[in-house]
Amino acid sequence: MKKNIFVSDLIFYNDTKEETLNFIETYNLKNIEFFLEPRDFNHTEKLNFLIKHTKLDQVSFHGPYRYFNIDCSDTLWEELKLNFVEALICCKKNNGEFLVLHTNESKKKDSSKKEIEKKLDELLILGKEIGVQILVENVGVGINMIYSQKEFEKLVLQKNLKVLIDIGHLLANKWDLNLLLKNLKNHIIAYHIHSNDGQKDLHESIFNDTFNGEEILKTILSETPNAKLVFEYSPITDKQTLLDDLKKIEEMYINEAV
Repeated sequence: MKKNIFVSDLIFYNDTKEETLNFIETYNLKNIEFFLEPRDFNHTEKLNFLIKHTKLDQVSFHGPYRYFNIDCSDTLWEELKLNFVEALICCKKNNGEFLVLHTNESKKKDSSKKEIEKKLDELLILGKEIGVQILVENVGVGINMIYSQKEFEKLVLQKNLKVLIDIGHLLANKWDLNLLLKNLKNHIIAYHIHSNDGQKDLHESIFNDTFNGEEILKTILSETPNAKLVFEYSPITDKQTLLDDLKKIEEMYINEAV
């Protein structure tokens, strides 16, 4: 597997730890992005097993999100911040390439960008102190998206953030990939690669029939050739689809190099 290509363990969510390990070994997957959920004991137990038994070249980590929301009350924030610190420590301990952070999503109508950015600054300082690169992800689809594309770009540029661009979220929110690359190219470290029906966050194959996945990937490879590509497919995705898509992107890398 090319060093820039990763597989998110989201696709293994419904599998046992043994089934997941067997698939990783059978198909020689070498770069994995692991979700971290410190408040979920079973998930953490599976994670620890996989980290111990898999022989990987590179790992990255996705920060907690099911029980973690940066747009929470001040009272809950202190507890959730500790969960994020646990994730930072795990990433550091296991030599993670980066830790992904969700920031711009909320179920509240009165979300305060000022408060969100204050909390973001706290986490970025913690990441620097522990020695972990935090990548801010564009998240939120439809009504639960706090920052528009223009606002997100402004936030990244003002704070000089390093980011992970989630292609599925970008497509569902109808963001302009070319414009985003023009403005943020030097800030993009990685991508989450997946697609959808143009409305819902389905985490389908990037090569589904809704969008031209091949053109999207060509644009990404051309503009940000050193970025990490994390294939983040849903647990209901047929794993042969994942294997087929990994083969396609490997071939695209070869063609780009010619």
